Amino acid sequence: MNKKTIALPMLALGGLAMAQNDPQHPNVVFILADDMGFSGIHCYGGEGIDSPNIDYLAENGIVATNFRATALSSPTRVCLMTGNYAQRAGLNHIFSEVDPMDGLDPAVHPSFAKVLQAAGYRTGIMGKWHLGQDIMFNPLNHGWDVWHGYTMGNIDFHTHYNTQHRIDWWDGREEADEPGYVTYLINKYSVQFIRESVAMEQPFFLFVSENAVHVPMQGPNDPPLRTAEVCPYRNDQDMTDQEYRRVYQDMVKAVDDGVGQIYQTLKELGVLDNTLIIYTSDNGGESIAAQKYPGNNGYFRGAKGGPYEGGCRVPAIFYYPKEWGHRMTMEPMSVIDYMPTFLDFCGVSNARKVDGVSLLSTLRTGAPMPERKLFAAQTGFQTVVDGDWKLVWTRDDTIELFNLFTDRNEEHNLADKYPERVKAMKADIQAWWDDCTKGTRLEGKTTFNSGWMVEMMAGRQQGAGAQRPQPAK
Repeated sequence: MNKKTIALPMLALGGLAMAQNDPQHPNVVFILADDMGFSGIHCYGGEGIDSPNIDYLAENGIVATNFRATALSSPTRVCLMTGNYAQRAGLNHIFSEVDPMDGLDPAVHPSFAKVLQAAGYRTGIMGKWHLGQDIMFNPLNHGWDVWHGYTMGNIDFHTHYNTQHRIDWWDGREEADEPGYVTYLINKYSVQFIRESVAMEQPFFLFVSENAVHVPMQGPNDPPLRTAEVCPYRNDQDMTDQEYRRVYQDMVKAVDDGVGQIYQTLKELGVLDNTLIIYTSDNGGESIAAQKYPGNNGYFRGAKGGPYEGGCRVPAIFYYPKEWGHRMTMEPMSVIDYMPTFLDFCGVSNARKVDGVSLLSTLRTGAPMPERKLFAAQTGFQTVVDGDWKLVWTRDDTIELFNLFTDRNEEHNLADKYPERVKAMKADIQAWWDDCTKGTRLEGKTTFNSGWMVEMMAGRQQGAGAQRPQPAK
């Protein structure tokens, strides 16, 4: 498969000096909610959800209605950081929760943060990492100057315990647990980072990586769930629908309050007009969320972790008051496009070849996105979207073909009606998989039998621990 080459013009006065000394060099605040479905906020149709600050960004910015992430956390973050499909990093599921040596190797897969850092940007990430637990995978090794957050997929919002009976809160490379509701801590450190960067007269990229609305479901006033002795993964199975909605809304409010604090800080410091704010989510809402809060994933079928649109279609808002007004776009966009877009917007050159393309022309002028196929794979399924057509290929060799223009809910399987199209799209998937996995730990495997979770469970069934593969070198 051919990847695009990012070859953007260098900064007029030389990348490093220009970035460090020009106060008008644009800033970026990228806010990533966790497990928030397509309609998880009011402006995307979330019934009964109060999100006034996020809604303000949507009312005055560009609202994308055809944006797809992956269906899981770690793969989305790999795509975000590298501009490539996660399979190029040998990832077909989340990074292991039980093997700390499973992660994104910065020496092999450098992130966009390193490129921005080299161009004079100050980079900060507040919150969730989920790209490896060992110190070698630490965000500071990936080009981030500042990090306050946690390594794994989720932590208790109050005690900060992860599912492995450990407190998981860090200040850079040091474990530094501190009291506080996680979303409030993320909000605090985000504002602090902006103030410090402006005081230093340095352009900045801030990645606000939320814990909400991932399980455990805990609002600011709800009790702790996890301790050193007891660390259940979730707490929402027995919640009534009414209780679930109340907690969900409390969690969204804490995130929305943080968006408001960030906005007001940018405005107070006089840098709002020179800052791009993006709000989005890493994947669709969970199936329990869809059951207890119907409509969380909009009108889409399915949920997080699955092959259908409910697992990957997410809100995406682009607010840049200096140039862009309010409009909606239905152009097909993908999480692999963020990395080239960030660099394009910041005027930073990079010659690495990536799968994604810059969204900047579409955002600035409304120009159509280039025609291309968008792929996805995870342990158990593969999909490809080609124009209006989507093929779903699952573990038991079930094939489903949908026309997303006429059947956005994916209710009518047209595979038997269009066998030649099915054949061609299956061939597209196989060629993409072979290309992406070449030289990785996935090479020679299929998406149906790869991933640390599958291998670990196979080991358990055999009564022996499975040997999990190491990161690609």
